[in-house]
Amino acid sequence: MRSYLPYVLGAALGLLVAFILSAIFDVGGTPQLLLFGLLPAIGGAICERTVSRN
Repeated sequence: MRSYLPYVLGAALGLLVAFILSAIFDVGGTPQLLLFGLLPAIGGAICERTVSRN
């Protein structure tokens, strides 16, 4: 079974970026839901693929 640590770390980083962008641009409502839904998933996928290539 492969390790899920790279995906979890990427998702955490994506969540941190979502918090920062939400605070800086004062985003609310549906755009905020999209930020918190998409950025962790995208961050996790990017980190997982980056680690698996090396």
